[in-house]
Amino acid sequence: MAFGEHQATSFAGISGTVHERVRDWMRSAIVDGTLPRGSRIVQTEIAKLLGVSPTPVREAMRDLASEGLIKVHARRVATVTAIDADELRDIRLLRETLEALAARLCAERITDQELAEAERMQEEMERDPDLNKYVELNRTFHLLLYSAARSPRLTQMLQSLRAATPGMLSVAFIRSKERRLDGLDEHRRFLKACRDRDLDAAEAIFRGHSSASFDEMEASLEHRPIA
Repeated sequence: MAFGEHQATSFAGISGTVHERVRDWMRSAIVDGTLPRGSRIVQTEIAKLLGVSPTPVREAMRDLASEGLIKVHARRVATVTAIDADELRDIRLLRETLEALAARLCAERITDQELAEAERMQEEMERDPDLNKYVELNRTFHLLLYSAARSPRLTQMLQSLRAATPGMLSVAFIRSKERRLDGLDEHRRFLKACRDRDLDAAEAIFRGHSSASFDEMEASLEHRPIA
């Protein structure tokens, strides 16, 4: 796609290594619509725009692909992951309903060993500020909780729904500075509910756990200003 020079002005104000700066710029450009959903990203074009070599762009594209924000194709070409607004609303309804059920079953059936592992991951998420690491830890954390519900069909359905909304967590964290802290607090309260075997509390906490992230994802699709 074609870029205007004004679209790279914010790059100079980003701190970190060149790779981190390119990654953070591209992530923000996807969230604010500079790189529209479904658009084609060419490594050499991004490198030229930002005045860097192709190597940090390639590394940034790899990171963003792991977050689900882009899909990398052959010949160093990628596209911004696209999702339809109507589809997102359907996924939201299903996921919020099924996650509440999974949370209730998890609070009832999780073992002490699984709970200890979830608490270990929670501690790691709280002390590591790196977004890429957080996204991966968060994914593993939720998959452990789904598995602890002891319902393979339910776990399969939730995994499919999560895969259908790639990059949602990254979008939410960029658009709302409070979302990461709120999410971690919800995790803590949920783990306490599991320790207490409080099924009602666990269900209530997880029924709304992804709501804020879906709100930010919908705002991103509509290109509403970041709060």
